[in-house]
Amino acid sequence: MGSAEWWRKGAVFFLFVVVIGTPLFYFRQSVYPYTLPKTAFFQIAVEVLLVLWAGAAIRDARYRPRRTPLLIAGSAFLFVLVLTALVGVDPWRAFWSTQERALGVVAFLHVGGFALVVSALGNEKLLRRLWYASLLTSVLLGVISFIQLENYNILLQESVGGRDRPGSTFGNPTFLAGYLLFHVFLALYFLLKRLEVKAGQFLRERKGESIFLVGSLAVNVAALFVTQTRGDILGLLGGGLALLSLFALRPPRITPAFLARRTPYVLLLVLILGGTSAFWATRTHTFWSGVPGLSRFRDLSIEDKSIVPRLIALRSGWQGFLERPGTGWGWDNFNVVFNKYYDPRALEISYQETRFDKPHNALLEYFVAGGLPLGILYLGLLGVFAFEARRLRDRLFGAVAVAAVAGYFVRNFFVFETIGPLLVLAFLFGDVDGKYRAGMESNADDKGREKKSAPRGRRTRENIVTAVVCFATIPMCVINILSLRASYHQFWGFTRIAQGRVSPAVENFKKGISTWSPYRLNFKRDYAVAVGEAYFYNPGLISEEEARAALRAMEEVVEAQPADAYNHYSIVDLYNQLSDLDPARLLDAAEREARVALELTPNRQEVYFSLAKTKSIRGDYESALDILRRTLELDPNVPDAHFYYGLVAFAAGDPGLGYREVKEATRLGRRWRNFYEPRVVGNYFADAGHIEEAIGLYNEALEMRPQDLETKAKLGMAYFFSGKTDLARKYLLEVAGEADLSKSPQYEGFKPIFESLGIPL
Repeated sequence: MGSAEWWRKGAVFFLFVVVIGTPLFYFRQSVYPYTLPKTAFFQIAVEVLLVLWAGAAIRDARYRPRRTPLLIAGSAFLFVLVLTALVGVDPWRAFWSTQERALGVVAFLHVGGFALVVSALGNEKLLRRLWYASLLTSVLLGVISFIQLENYNILLQESVGGRDRPGSTFGNPTFLAGYLLFHVFLALYFLLKRLEVKAGQFLRERKGESIFLVGSLAVNVAALFVTQTRGDILGLLGGGLALLSLFALRPPRITPAFLARRTPYVLLLVLILGGTSAFWATRTHTFWSGVPGLSRFRDLSIEDKSIVPRLIALRSGWQGFLERPGTGWGWDNFNVVFNKYYDPRALEISYQETRFDKPHNALLEYFVAGGLPLGILYLGLLGVFAFEARRLRDRLFGAVAVAAVAGYFVRNFFVFETIGPLLVLAFLFGDVDGKYRAGMESNADDKGREKKSAPRGRRTRENIVTAVVCFATIPMCVINILSLRASYHQFWGFTRIAQGRVSPAVENFKKGISTWSPYRLNFKRDYAVAVGEAYFYNPGLISEEEARAALRAMEEVVEAQPADAYNHYSIVDLYNQLSDLDPARLLDAAEREARVALELTPNRQEVYFSLAKTKSIRGDYESALDILRRTLELDPNVPDAHFYYGLVAFAAGDPGLGYREVKEATRLGRRWRNFYEPRVVGNYFADAGHIEEAIGLYNEALEMRPQDLETKAKLGMAYFFSGKTDLARKYLLEVAGEADLSKSPQYEGFKPIFESLGIPL
């Protein structure tokens, strides 16, 4: 089955595939085009890499792992990560994560496998080529981010960050910045290394390489600031200060001679600290508003709308850690913690801020996920890395590696782990460990371990073991491919249902959920929610049979993930939307699930909103009003609490209260979520005598859905009663020309109006 060298060359090729392909890969036809596809690509590539490396290691002892401190620490960390996932709240989610994040324990195991192969196969020449390939990739991503400033949707229709914060092929400015941060330090290392090796001649010798390194450093720094990610800018500052501190303690051996002394690094430390202090003191000055990245510090405070939700998540995480400090909740189960300790103030900002599945602090997440054991092992892993790095023969590389990880550690106080930074971190871990191992083996006779011509029987055993390893990786590759396939069908399901092509949309959704994937429950939930909304807001587009099938799918999700409050209050909404199928049973089920949801997340207003709707459908408006008053007690500054309270007050026959509450919701900044909302409010306002405001609301609804006949009819009637007969005739003529009004239940009521306007029916 080939020599060790053949297998090694194959593994080297796939090292390049992982390093270059993972950051670049994305899949346009996926609901989360930058996360699940990227992780799937990484895992497939690493599986192949591990097979090829195993083939080489089985045949040649030089490529086998050595018991280094970092290997021991990394193995212990991964072991506890797996163990705490198994005893966590939702082991399945812990191992696979969700399609939105796609970074579960399985992905971490692949990250560890990648680091292991880099350590085992890396040599000075290969690692240099790999790092240069990674630098070139980072430059390409940086250039794409610059282009996105002018053409934001160059890759696809973006929805994260905003036009002034590009995310390149990571789709998120924060994810991109974490990847770029490492490359700033690596580009700096290779530049300083040329000063060390070439004694100041690097600009005259191999100019192309020098220009490439200077350009890489400049592009990575510029792109990092263009992302305007505050945590990574602080990470760059923290890593830079760490590097200068290390150089001040032990200067690098580089030229010119003054750079080999402590003084310049001490001065730089003082200057940077002084400059940082000056910036902080003047950050509100208009000068900084034109500096990308730094401008986002201008109005920074604990009351900032981008900060408050994260502080809420941090408090929830801390309470969760205190509840289970021994084993934690399991990786990627922070959603359960956040729900349990939910702070109702989160809804003051938006619904998006009420569903934190990450604490936006990687250090805290490790302690929440695995308790003290995992958190301490994570810190220990970083400490062991620093220990090995500082004992390398290449002192310059060791110092830069420690500084890079220090920057990563600082930025992790403000964000969670993602595949990009973890990829480079694993690469760096493998590089440092390989160099450390080489130092340990410097006096060993490696040639004596090379198997140049193993006996035939031994070669047979090697081939059998290699074949077993190959077959063992096939299931993982298939799982990742199937997940991409299911995601593809889900994408087209959402796309076609948005286009009103319901039949092919449902077919795509069904193909997605029928394809086995570890994310199948995610696909089922999204399918059920999409079908339920289409059934409710667009009567006639979804058949009762399809609606019932979607409901069964959601019930399966709730049964499979009972600890996730989101599933329970999502199905309450679904029961409400489909209640006309079987009112008694479905409304009873809605109340039951609402009670379960409130046990899991006691202070979440969304559950009360849904339960109030259930009561309203039953006609029990007094109970609905009591429930909504509870949401106002939780936080009177939440716009939706006033909005829904106002709607139910209108329905209960109190238009004065209803009008005041809806207007208060508007004052607090509530916006329409769909055309249906302004139309309904317009109806209530018109009935209450606020005809001019009703006309404005109907016009807003028409802007959102120009062809909606019911809205046109309501608008025409409102114009008629306000005395604007010309406008009334315009809209009612359109309605009469497109619909057979004689079949309408309200025919006798509006017939005289049409006749007075001269509109034939």
